[in-house]
Amino acid sequence: MSKDRKRIAVIFGGQSVEHDVSILTGLQFLEALDLDRFEGLPVYVAPDGGWWTGEALLKRSFYPLDADKKKRLKAVRLDVGRARSAGAALLAAKGGLFGPKEDQLPFDLMVPAIHGSNGEDGTLQGLLAFHGVPFAGCRALASSTTMDKDFTKRVLGALGVPVLPGARIERPQSGASLEPKAMERQLAEGLGRLEFPLFVKPLGLGSSIGASVADDMDGLLAALLAVFRIDQAALVEPKVANLREYNVAASRATGVLRLSAIERPKSAADFLNFSEKYLSGGSGGAKLDEAPSEGMLSQNRVLNPEELTPDQSTAIQNHARCVFETFNLAGSVRIDFLSDAESGELWFNEVNTVPGSFACYLWQAAEPPLSFIELTTSLIEEGLRLSAGERAQTDVQTARAVIFDRG
Repeated sequence: MSKDRKRIAVIFGGQSVEHDVSILTGLQFLEALDLDRFEGLPVYVAPDGGWWTGEALLKRSFYPLDADKKKRLKAVRLDVGRARSAGAALLAAKGGLFGPKEDQLPFDLMVPAIHGSNGEDGTLQGLLAFHGVPFAGCRALASSTTMDKDFTKRVLGALGVPVLPGARIERPQSGASLEPKAMERQLAEGLGRLEFPLFVKPLGLGSSIGASVADDMDGLLAALLAVFRIDQAALVEPKVANLREYNVAASRATGVLRLSAIERPKSAADFLNFSEKYLSGGSGGAKLDEAPSEGMLSQNRVLNPEELTPDQSTAIQNHARCVFETFNLAGSVRIDFLSDAESGELWFNEVNTVPGSFACYLWQAAEPPLSFIELTTSLIEEGLRLSAGERAQTDVQTARAVIFDRG
């Protein structure tokens, strides 16, 4: 590793239904590094939980992995027994004359680019914090609390941020069936009057995976069963009439809290679904060319939409600031809102602490604009600052917490 450049480990993939989306985000971040200051270290987490690194991982066409492709990679693991003063490192197995040995792959910072479960939900952040590994983005508490859409809405609703009513429906225990009567009671408690159509989505996933519209009770039961295959709970909300979605990114990585341009995603469906977000034309295959990706810029969207009144734009911005400050967020997060195009009503929808492409397309259209390279640099610098400030003083004598005689 060059002494003049910091090595940035970008971890992506993961054991999540958002695994493939995470690959794109991780590779886009690596493509956008300032190579005069940083060198990238790809760390791919396979669906079976194995960690891998290697230059071949930088090519989109390399995925998915198979047994032959793994021969071109190194299996790695986090050096969890490493003293904090020695810095962070991965360990890579290698053969030796007297048995297996391990190479150390030191790095200066890890950038979590894993969407959804076991990555965006605070579990990875907690692992890194426990072992003193410097990392970028939201810390464990902010990541875990905002991953729960129902909890997030309850907190913000109490602070005056407009939110839709919602009912949280837990997945039945193994072997148990979903009881319609019990479900109806939960719906009544959360929604009041039961009125279709309803919008159903996983409680703790993103990328619109598993989301659907239910037009009657049979459709609702089917939608819930589909969610329970991929998440532990579902959130049921009224379907917004004349739906328009608005998103804005927020970050304090440059030193002050900044907001990006506002976007209105275009959708031919009732809502922006996974296919429209990530597959060509909403129905074809994913775009896997090797050229540097523009991420979500390749999708249809309107930036700073003209139909938004000054009051609506101000409301989105003020609510986004409230969300960011309330949960003490970090990195580049995207905050999503729903609106009724006819009435102009606006509701907070959800927080994405690891948005696709780190919302680079929204920052490129901000005022003043922020390029993807400038964004990755600011996120790295913020991560280094936050991690340095979090290094805990663990000396019991300094804390006057001595019980055992140390001589």
